[in-house]
This record gives sequence, structure tokens and C-alpha cells, in this order.
Amino acid sequence: METMNEETLKLYYGDFEPFCQWKKDEHEILEIHLRGFKKQHLRVQVEEPGVVKIIGERPIDGTLRSRFRKEIKIPKNCKTDEIRAKLCGDILQIILPKQTTAFPAKPGSTESITRSESMPSSYLLHIESSSSTLEMNTKLALQVAGVLALVVAFGAYAYKYFHCGHVEG
Repeated sequence: METMNEETLKLYYGDFEPFCQWKKDEHEILEIHLRGFKKQHLRVQVEEPGVVKIIGERPIDGTLRSRFRKEIKIPKNCKTDEIRAKLCGDILQIILPKQTTAFPAKPGSTESITRSESMPSSYLLHIESSSSTLEMNTKLALQVAGVLALVVAFGAYAYKYFHCGHVEG
């Protein structure tokens, strides 16, 4: 009886782009939808210079594995030492706490106003949902098909009207 070792067992990978969305709260929160992933399948690392790397890999069946890789740029107004990640069901939340900057309300005043900046979409790197691209392509294809159907119908009507409708005799 043969035994399978790592050399004879070849793994196959299915790479995918999970759906991601930003939530604005007292923190910036990136939600990544990861159906079927568990905590042990995920790795979140803060890397230099100012990037959070999220990697996930899970077994599907036998030698087939599903995996993804995301990188997000950490905004300058983020407390990098307080970045957290938590998995709630099928949603991985990357929590980026914002730094607050105090500005005096008026010159000479002891009151201060706390300002927090929101993160522009340019901080999101390599995150594009393949399902949203598919939806946009499907909508475009339907619009093109609709216009094409109108052109064909108009052409058929014009052909019938001009060639069949006016027979001189």
C-alpha cells in the first residue's frame, strides 16, 4: 500500500477577491467578507512602511485550497500600534483607530476642538471586488444588447416600409 507524502501530494489553489467595504465610525473599519474561513486560516500583519497585509488560505476539498491576499495602506492619522483584527462570523474586521488632533477654538482660549480625518479611498490598495466588476460588465452587456435590438428592429421596420410597402405597378 502506497503512502502519500508531501512530495506526491500536489496542492491546487483557487485565488479570489473577497468583497470588501469601508465603515466609518469612531475608527476606520475595513470589512472583508470571507465565507468559510476560520481564524486559523487568516494572517494579518502590520508591515513597514505603513501597510497592513491580510492573507487567507483554507482547504476546500482534498488538494484544493482557496486563498486571497490584500494590502491596505495605513493612513497617516491612524494609531498603528492599536490596529486590531477580529473575525465575526464570515466577516473579518480590520479596525484602524484614528488619532485625534486638538486645535484651540479661538486664539487665547483654553477650549479645544477635536478633529478626526476620514480616510480617502486612495488608501485602499488592490481591493476590487470581482463580483462588482462582473455586475458592471453584465449591466454594460445588457445595455449594448438593448441598443442593438433597437437598431435591428428599426432596420427591419425601415426595410419593410421602403422595400415592401411601396410597390409601384
